[in-house]
Parts: sequence; C-alpha cells; structure tokens
Amino acid sequence: MDLVDLIETRRFLGSEFLMWLWFKTETHDGLMNLGEEHGDVEVVFDDSLVLEAYLAETERNTFKGGAPAYSPEAKVALQQGKRVSRAKLAILKDGREWTFTLKAEGMDFTSVKIPAVLSRQEDEKFYERMYLVDEAEDIVDALYEEFLAIRLSDAWHDKMVPAMREWVATDDAVDPGLYPDLGLETADAPAPEPEAEPEPA
Repeated sequence: MDLVDLIETRRFLGSEFLMWLWFKTETHDGLMNLGEEHGDVEVVFDDSLVLEAYLAETERNTFKGGAPAYSPEAKVALQQGKRVSRAKLAILKDGREWTFTLKAEGMDFTSVKIPAVLSRQEDEKFYERMYLVDEAEDIVDALYEEFLAIRLSDAWHDKMVPAMREWVATDDAVDPGLYPDLGLETADAPAPEPEAEPEPA
C-alpha cells in the first residue's frame, strides 16, 4: 500500500477525533489540561457544525448560530448515524481566544482568527501572528495526540466507544461521570511520579 492509499484509509480518524472532542467537551465543560507545555485550556464547539452520512456525503446537516453542538437537532443527526465533517472551534488560553474551522477529512484549518497582536512594529507583528497560529496548531496537535493514545489502546473499544454510544443515545444533560476512567497516561491524567528506590539496609 503506497502513502496515498494509506492516507485515504485513515481519513476517518479526523471525524472520530472531532466526535471524541465533542464528547469530551460536553463531559468536561470544555476544560482540559494539556500538560506542562500548554496547561489548562478551554475548548468550545462554536457556531457552525456540519454532520454528514458516512457513505453518502449528500446527506448532510449544517447547523449555524448559537451553540449547535448542544442542540437537539445535532443530537438527532448523531442518532441517525451521521458523523462530524466540519466544526468551528474556539480555544481559550490565558485570556486569549482563537477561533477556526477544522475540517475532519484532512484536519485542515480554515477561517482562523487569532488573539489581538500586541507588537507595534510591522515585522514583529508578522512574527507574532505566525507564533499565534503555530500555538493554536500545537494545541490541536496535543489534543489529537491524546485522542490517538486512546484510539490505539484497548480502552477505545472497551470503554470509550460504549460511553460515546450512551452519550449519543441520551437526550438528557450529559453526566460528567460518563467520560470513562481509561487508566491511560494522557495530558489530563499525567503519569504518576516513580516511587523512590528503597534505601539499602
């Protein structure tokens, strides 16, 4: 299998990532810890969300305005078996906010809005803008790494998929305890400190 074929067979991961992120934002009120590099961030599904049938892209639901990820109509689309193909996300960190649309198929960023630039010199403004764009991409990369760690573990099918199915099936408010304890070393659950070696007798 060449590289192009390999990429094509993995395109579903972007949609699964957005589904997992949607589920986690609802059970964590959007609050996530991404370890030492990024610390605490808030992730919000913003005012645009597109879901489509897995094998028929013409069967598509587009939700705009307000908070469509929390609407009954979006939940019905999930219950009909549709997947997330595009979502507008907002990331808040240290009083700054980024918004962008993330396309599931190629994990492409579009319509990126960055926090206010503080530099005054034009060349400094350029580099600050580039830094802010890179920071948003790094945060999404950290979230994606967490997702992949779960996706490649036994916990994905044993715990995460059943929990997400329960989330999709219910029309009630989401219980924070629905997100399973995976027993994995993720950014939200840092690895425990190693025990000190016992001193020799």
